[in-house]
Amino acid sequence: MEVIKLENITKNFGSNEVLQQINLTVNKSEVVVIMGPSGSGKSTLLRCMTFLEEPNSGIVRIGQTEMKAGEKMNGERKRLIRSIRQNTGFVFQQFNLFPHKTAIENVMEGPLIIKKMPKEKAKAFAYSLLEKVGLSDRCDHYPSQLSGGQQQRVAIARALSMEPMVMLYDEPTSALDPELVREVLQVMKDLAKEGMTMVVVTHEMGFAREVADRVLFMADGVIVEEGTSDQIFSAPKEERTKRFLRDVKTV
Repeated sequence: MEVIKLENITKNFGSNEVLQQINLTVNKSEVVVIMGPSGSGKSTLLRCMTFLEEPNSGIVRIGQTEMKAGEKMNGERKRLIRSIRQNTGFVFQQFNLFPHKTAIENVMEGPLIIKKMPKEKAKAFAYSLLEKVGLSDRCDHYPSQLSGGQQQRVAIARALSMEPMVMLYDEPTSALDPELVREVLQVMKDLAKEGMTMVVVTHEMGFAREVADRVLFMADGVIVEEGTSDQIFSAPKEERTKRFLRDVKTV
């Protein structure tokens, strides 16, 4: 069952063509890792999936909601964008938590405001999600009282609070100290085992090799190569992919 379908997605920033005719299908419970050098269009592709960036052309479908790029904004279009965003949990490089709210208040926000969930139910639900990411003992801590890894796990719990069809991660560990990376990746691995559909932009090659059902290598705004993690890491076909993997290993 298709959860994400992108057809001929293009994105320009001025004269810079960041995405060129991208086609991608992600199925339910599939973990897709997107890797590639900086500036290859990986993060822009994620943002186009949720219309945080408006594609110049193409079609985005998340679940049953389909959007054509470039059409005039009106009430119906706003409704469709809202539907897409409610079905996608997005975890960014920076944690983007509300600094004046505790961990549990951050996680409760979506269910309370968007889903109109009763407060006590939202609080119990938020607690269960913080428990899932290993932070049930940090419910009443403010972001400033949490490590970077803990803040990112709260951000993951917050994204899960909307009960999305798919989780999108944009370099979720890039802002973390190395010793804190493992705890965030473990939460992501656990979600993958539970069958969560995930699209992950990352440079964590070990994670990609272990967890990904499919790996996409992007460069210069195109998908250069895709395959299973074993195919990409053990026997890449394209010279551009081989060069990238050699460079990553030598860093």
